Amino acid sequence: MKSWSISEARTNIAAVFDSALTDGPQRIERRDRQSVVMVSEALWRRLEADYPSFADVVLGAPLEVDDLPERRPARVLSR
Repeated sequence: MKSWSISEARTNIAAVFDSALTDGPQRIERRDRQSVVMVSEALWRRLEADYPSFADVVLGAPLEVDDLPERRPARVLSR
């Protein structure tokens, strides 16, 4: 994966974009901060499809009714 400084990426955004499409992910680094990675939309969609959402994981958890805590009645707020 090629790394670009933020100033290089800003100056050469078309090259960074093209490299993400042809060569794969491109890292953009900023001094004293976390880096970001630019990927093609096709790769992003493939990665997104390969992993379930958090909601899918929770809904697919093998829980039984006895595994859940006892529910308390909801509070009713008076106005």
